[in-house]
Amino acid sequence: MLVTCLKENLKESLDNALRIVKYNSTLPILNNFLLSAEKGRLKISATDLEIGFTAWVSSKVSKEGRITVGAQLLNQFINNLPNQNIELEVKDSKLHLNCGNIKASFNGLDAEDFPIIPKLKNALALTIDAKVLKDALASVVNSAALSDARPEISSVYVRMEPDQIKFVATDSFRLAHKTIFLNSEEMKGKSKIDFSKSENVIIPLRTAAEVLRLLGEKNGNVSITIDQNQVLFDFDGIHLVSRLIEGNYPDYEAIIPKGAETKCFFAKDGLEEAVKLAGCFSTKLNDITIKTNVAKSNLEVLASHSDYGSHHAKIESEIKGKDAVTVFNWRYVLDGLKNISGENAVFEINGDQKPAVLKPADKSDFFYILMPIKNN
Repeated sequence: MLVTCLKENLKESLDNALRIVKYNSTLPILNNFLLSAEKGRLKISATDLEIGFTAWVSSKVSKEGRITVGAQLLNQFINNLPNQNIELEVKDSKLHLNCGNIKASFNGLDAEDFPIIPKLKNALALTIDAKVLKDALASVVNSAALSDARPEISSVYVRMEPDQIKFVATDSFRLAHKTIFLNSEEMKGKSKIDFSKSENVIIPLRTAAEVLRLLGEKNGNVSITIDQNQVLFDFDGIHLVSRLIEGNYPDYEAIIPKGAETKCFFAKDGLEEAVKLAGCFSTKLNDITIKTNVAKSNLEVLASHSDYGSHHAKIESEIKGKDAVTVFNWRYVLDGLKNISGENAVFEINGDQKPAVLKPADKSDFFYILMPIKNN
């Protein structure tokens, strides 16, 4: 193998690939990158057997070949090189690197021992605008459970229908639900679905978070291919393959409130600011109290701490229904507000024991359910 490429191009791909590598003492090959020079490009691959990552780097390939080398060491070394052309050559089972007057060699392992990153069959295909996908994932990913004790909720549930795609995440205390309406004016020309019936998949949280990070500020389209138990995201010279979580996602629709005892219409920024400030005075439970005052048309946000003091804010609000006093986790309220687009929002409250709903005042593409903290 003999390849020449720019340091900045190689660095970006190696940085992304390194996030997939998890230290493995029983299978040392998994601690390595697979470098392959083929078809006029350098291919960087990494896997932990759950997620497979592949990126193509624009290069001059003088001789094809491949080798695996230690991921952490190579990435660290490349990051500290000057921004010049890098020459990579494989000789005697070692990777030799030249960059200006800098030379180094890296011990390698046989590329034949590197796990095969699967290629998916086109059982189910979807193409979607990168920014639309990023917005959808960002709207729900923070609501997924962080613990792996229940893999089905440490995930993002995606339900695909011919006219819409739903993204759902929950940790059993709150739930975020984002819908992309494929037939809407803003989605014209931004998606393509190659199926005609409903399908659903459960994507591991780590995979969803990694896709979200890789999307960054990218433009263009993302192609998503799904087979029986794996998903492939293909965009901008990057492939990310991941296993899907088997089993059934919780019946989240059963907990969606069918109505509301109290509806509050308000400017989102006002409540967001009040909740942030109240959080400074909350206890270890992260608790704040939200009170409605129908007569005075305002929401009150209160918090108190025996050691620090207290906070009390009033937000102008149009309120329909009866007054309510409910205790919520302020961080959960804030997460919901941050994912509401537009200036105005609605808070639908059902007393101090039943789920409440936050959603945009003028859109139907997002809603956020959160449970009150029981006030004993």
